[in-house]
Order: sequence, then structure tokens, then C-alpha cells
Amino acid sequence: MRDCAVTTMTTKKETLGPFLVMLSAMGFGSMALFARLDYADGVGTSSLLAMRFLLAAAVLGGWVAMSGRRLPRGRELAGFALLGVLFAALAWGYFSALHYASSGLVALLVYTYPVLVAILAALLGFDRFGRAEGLALAVCVLGLAMLLGQATLAGRPAGVLLALLSGSLYAVYILIGSRFATRTDPLASTFVVLLASALVHLALASLEGGVVLPHSARGWLALFALAGFSSVMAVAAFLVGMRRIGPTLTSIVSTLEPVVTVGLGIAFLGETLSAQSLAGSLLVLGAAVGLAVSRGRATAPIAE
Repeated sequence: MRDCAVTTMTTKKETLGPFLVMLSAMGFGSMALFARLDYADGVGTSSLLAMRFLLAAAVLGGWVAMSGRRLPRGRELAGFALLGVLFAALAWGYFSALHYASSGLVALLVYTYPVLVAILAALLGFDRFGRAEGLALAVCVLGLAMLLGQATLAGRPAGVLLALLSGSLYAVYILIGSRFATRTDPLASTFVVLLASALVHLALASLEGGVVLPHSARGWLALFALAGFSSVMAVAAFLVGMRRIGPTLTSIVSTLEPVVTVGLGIAFLGETLSAQSLAGSLLVLGAAVGLAVSRGRATAPIAE
């Protein structure tokens, strides 16, 4: 009877972890749809990101305060604040790219970041670069060539460049964040990152004439969904899910994110995906999954 109870608890834990990461991927994957709805409502990029990060920081800050979590201090606080500035920059690249390219293409180009992380980690001496990394890079480059070929035909190179810039900055963000030797609670540190990002975009919006708010109910709903579902919920589900299933499986399940973005773009924004773009996207996602699986096997603990 006891063994049955333990087995049931383990099964629930193993089921809940992937579900939370999938929910997180759905939240992050929905960002482009909500952003386009607000853009159609007259909201600019800096205003949208300022309100997104402010609302998300307010909710997460309340959660951190009520749960008694310790905020970072001293050098840790400064470090996470700087990460917030970097996060503000990569978010600006992603949301700005949506003005020039389809949401699906932007998401797929940004999702080159797992391979970029492997390359940068090897160049900086943080990690090795072996056969698996080389194969993933080759497959990713081939997929990118197919995607960029379609983007070039569409004549919107600005969207491609901004999306690749966002993916590159995200790779740097991950590398810097992973090097922090800190015992700070992840939700508390995320609050600092979101707040710093909000302040950056508030400053940018003020330079552009002030924050512009949505003027329709649909615009406000999209903004609240972006801050709540695609920010607070997505971050919390990702962190809790990763603790349950580990980084390798989390990386694999997270490839659902660009798939969600592409699907929503086709369903609600009238976007299309050619056969060449579909093949290229599968190669990019395949490179990310293959790299995650390879690294998971290489670092798997020996069974005792």
C-alpha cells in the first residue's frame, strides 16, 4: 500500500513537471499574438514593454513579499539589475522584429539561441564544443539558410536582423545568468530583472513622448494577458517545472514555444508557412532538441 502511494506521488511529480514547462512554453509562445493586438491598438514597442514589465513586476513583487522570499542585496542586486538591462534589450529586439516579419519567423530565428549558447560557451572556455555541438551547428545553419531564403524573398531584412539580435542577446543573457554563484531565490531575482527592464523601457517611452496606453477593451485584455499569462505565469511555471524534470528535458519540452507562436500566427494573424520554411524550422528545432539530448546523456549521473 505504501509502495503504491509512493508510486502515485512520483507519477504525479513526473507528469506535473512536463505539464508546467508546456504551459510556460504556451505562455511565451503567445507573446507575439498579444503584442500584435496591442500594436493594432496604437501602442508602441517601448510603451508595450514598459507596461508589460511593470504589471508583471507588480504581481511577482507581491508574490515575493507575501511568501517572505529574500530579495538580492549588494553585488547580487546590482548583477540582476544589469541582467534586467540586458533582458530589456533582447525583449526590444524581439518585439521590434514583429513590426517587420511574421511572428512565426521571428520566433524560429530567436530559437537559434541554444546553439549560440553552445558556441559562446566554447569560445569563452565555459564548456566544450564536440561532435554533437558541431552537428547541431551545421543542422541549425542549414535550417537558417532555408528560413532566411524565404525572408529575403519577402524583402523584410530588418525583421530578420532584429530577431537574430534578440536570439544572440538571449544567449549572452543565459550565459551570464548561469555564471552567477548565488543562493538568491529565483522568483525574487526574476522580480529584480523585470523591474529593471520596466525602468529601461519607461525611460525609452518617455524619450518617445510618453507611455501610450491601449484605447480599446481588446488592447487592455491583450496587455494583461501579456503581463500575466506570458510573463508571470510563464516564468513561474518554467522555474517550478525545471526543478521537477531538470534542464535537459525542460529544453526539449520548451521547443513547443515557437510551434505555438507559428500556430497562433496562422490561426489568428493570417500568416502562412511555406514548405521550405517548414523544413527549415524543423531543422532549427531539431538542432536544439538534439543538442539538449546529447548534453543530457553526457552529464547524466551514474546509477547507484
